Amino acid sequence: MIIPNFDFITTLLNIKTDQVEKLEAVSTEEKVSYYVSLKSDRKECPYCGGALISNGYGREKPIKHPTLAGHKSTIFFKPHRYLCRTCGKTITQDNPFTFRKFTNSFSLLRNVMEKLSNLNYTLKMIAEELNISSTQVNNYLDSYVTIPAMPLPECLGIDEIHSPEMSYKGSAYICVLVDNQNRCIAEVLGSRSKAYLDNFFYGYRKEEKDKVKYVTIDMWEPYRDLAYKHFRNCSVAVDPFHVIEHLCYDFSRIRINLMNQMVYGSNAYYLLKKWHWLLEKDDVDLDNEPQYNNRFKTKLNRRQILKMLLDLSPVLEEAYVLKEKYRSFNRNMSYEEAKENYDTLMKEFEEADIPEYREFVNILKNWKTEILNSFLRPYDEKKLSNAFCENINGKIRQHLTLSRGIANFTRFRKRILLALNPRIFYSVTNVLYSDKREGRKRGKYRKITE
Repeated sequence: MIIPNFDFITTLLNIKTDQVEKLEAVSTEEKVSYYVSLKSDRKECPYCGGALISNGYGREKPIKHPTLAGHKSTIFFKPHRYLCRTCGKTITQDNPFTFRKFTNSFSLLRNVMEKLSNLNYTLKMIAEELNISSTQVNNYLDSYVTIPAMPLPECLGIDEIHSPEMSYKGSAYICVLVDNQNRCIAEVLGSRSKAYLDNFFYGYRKEEKDKVKYVTIDMWEPYRDLAYKHFRNCSVAVDPFHVIEHLCYDFSRIRINLMNQMVYGSNAYYLLKKWHWLLEKDDVDLDNEPQYNNRFKTKLNRRQILKMLLDLSPVLEEAYVLKEKYRSFNRNMSYEEAKENYDTLMKEFEEADIPEYREFVNILKNWKTEILNSFLRPYDEKKLSNAFCENINGKIRQHLTLSRGIANFTRFRKRILLALNPRIFYSVTNVLYSDKREGRKRGKYRKITE
């Protein structure tokens, strides 16, 4: 490896050229070593203010530094020693590269924290890349990231992630709270249980909870109950995606039940099996150029095939028309238009009396207020939804998959909030502690001797 010039090295080590007394760089195939001595900088004793005299050099201190071009880097700092003529105490020159008793440089600590802010890195990956131990990475995360009490946002989104490893005992889900207005994560909780969330929200003052104007949720009743209980001034909106998801699932059941009634291998079975996506997919170009269909021995476009599908059963055709009508209603209506047309649309589903749609009719009845509230557009003319919360959940799931499970919830929470909330910062200090979980105490045992 080619040794860089003097100015480059001083910049790399974050020292000024006029501070340097001696600087030497030694390179091998695997690492680069920097041997540094700095000019004397002390004149008075910090204890008594007396005059100092030089007393040689202290012990050379090895300090790990960020890698350079794939080579491990180490600083060997040799500090001056001083003797006070008045009190007789010995003083060692300040170390500009790291804290006392630390073996990693300030630059390395900063690199660790920056990589912890990136969820594409696991703790092991950070440790291997920076040539430190995973325990050190954990200690820096535990010590340098402090999560303050997070305020409740004006528009609160509540959702969950299935993760048996991360959640508390008795719950297979962790709960994620987001700020839909400022587009950032607000909190990560160890359980989505009603009792746990109830206790969490009781930790906020009434005045702060009254500032919450909107709450977006999926169709889980405990979320709705908690929202109305704690946030008296809010409008609760159910995520439109979950309503459409239930509708599409019920329609798919209609299609599958009809297909199972057809003779295997028949034209009807072929259409329902191969071309079902024409019934279910949104925004399909139906008027495409006709293409030759080998089964029917003729050229057909998608609109013709869709008509053949709908002609198979009047129930399928009615279910399809109702499904598309609700999707158009969900996509195009304003809040006032939705309030005006909601009951009429619900009545059409009810009068159709399609068995597979009975669940959806119950949803329209039981969640009417929350579905209508999703048509409100308080921010940037966008409907209220849990879309941003689902986006955050995707990033968290990807991190959990990449990490192959994380056992320590405290560290997991700090890591997620540091990476996904711009208001959370790290602060490097000389104090270290650990959030390591206390393991189960070993019971009594009898040692077997040969």
